Amino acid sequence: MAGFVTVVVIGGGVAGLTVTHDLARSGVRVVLLEASDRLGGLLRRGTVAGVDIDLGAESFATRTDAVPRLIADAALPLDLVTPEPGGAALVVEDASAPDGVARGPLPRRTVLGIPADPLASDVVALIGADAATRAARERELPAFDAASAFEPPLYDLVAARLGPVIADRLVDTLCRSIYSRSAHDARLSDLHPGLWRALCATGWLTDAAAQLAAQAPAGSAVGGIAGGMWQLPITLGRAAQQHGAVIRTGVAAQRISGDSHATSGDDDALVVETADGPLPARRVVVATGARGAAALRPGLRADGGAGSVADTVRVVAAAIDRPDLTALPVGSGVIVDPAVRSGAKALTQTTAKWAWTRAATPAGRHLVRLSARDAGDGGLDTPTAIAREVTLLTGVPIAPGDVVDIAVQEWTDAVAAAPVPNAVRADAARGIHHTGAAVAGTGLASVIPHARALAARLAGELAVPSAHPTRSHA
Repeated sequence: MAGFVTVVVIGGGVAGLTVTHDLARSGVRVVLLEASDRLGGLLRRGTVAGVDIDLGAESFATRTDAVPRLIADAALPLDLVTPEPGGAALVVEDASAPDGVARGPLPRRTVLGIPADPLASDVVALIGADAATRAARERELPAFDAASAFEPPLYDLVAARLGPVIADRLVDTLCRSIYSRSAHDARLSDLHPGLWRALCATGWLTDAAAQLAAQAPAGSAVGGIAGGMWQLPITLGRAAQQHGAVIRTGVAAQRISGDSHATSGDDDALVVETADGPLPARRVVVATGARGAAALRPGLRADGGAGSVADTVRVVAAAIDRPDLTALPVGSGVIVDPAVRSGAKALTQTTAKWAWTRAATPAGRHLVRLSARDAGDGGLDTPTAIAREVTLLTGVPIAPGDVVDIAVQEWTDAVAAAPVPNAVRADAARGIHHTGAAVAGTGLASVIPHARALAARLAGELAVPSAHPTRSHA
């Protein structure tokens, strides 16, 4: 693979493809290397009972305009859609219930499980009157001062200000479901920068949640793409190639050596080693997960060490023939309290959430997705296991014979464990730049703006004029 290029991008997920597209459109000679045989990263198509669905991320947060702006700027032939009304439910442990669980709507005016009004009826129904009263007394505490102390883990922050019940039952449950991380091991500024900024500005978690809930009314928090999110990387890759980018799948980057600023005037000393030979470049962009980045740069360890967290995610999709599910007993899906004895941390009733999947599915058939609580244990891959879990989470009795098709997808390096900041800065000084969830935060609303800003900065450094703005507005 001989030949000098300006930029090598490692990783064919949305972050790497976004950088590649924007650089190529700016006139930069760019090559993208993807180790697997397909583009997309955590966006991937699966087929269940003849219907194409997402086996990776199925939606994007609308707290920024990042996805619509990218689709418009790149002229991608994709139609944006919003989920059906109805919302999701929370399943919590309840020893007094016949099946040991209680099901209730996820409180509407909450952000990351933090309630704007702890005394709202839908909050009280899930956490109890005593815990709600405890949380409502946050105003009696001194205002949070972000400048005076080190930011604590999210769990500790919420437990201290709102009480341990909300921290356990709402916040940690949502963190594990949405981000595949415990609130004990995450910080608010990483998971939800907007909520962190609101907390720093207002001083109270409930006020911060109220501020963001007002800006994002019910039903407006996420969006999707008709036909599935898996189409985004495919169409973006095609657009990048039309602008001259070279995309190579099945080519794994093994190591990055050299320094683009090693000596005065030496601006091409970086080398990406691959099985097909070395690829020299002026700049390298690493757009992989934390484990992948650490493999390329042994000194770049994630907090706690790349791969030291449970970074595998297991998604199971199934088709179920059961007319009872049409009543939408849990709305668009379920988020599961870790205390519940379930093999799943979340369930999405896909045909209830997205009109396009319902239109593609015969009457009486329902498509669901289950996210395994412990991907390492396997399971959730037989009709018996799926029938048991769906029965527990929805309250509708499902028999193994009702489960007519199953698709399983495992994602490794899926949890965004952030690399050590000093190592990232040291790499940048050598011409090696990082993007993707490991440095930008989880979700396309964070990943795409970070990638586009990096592309714009690199185009400027490389003296390539750009006629296309890449700024995304929050």
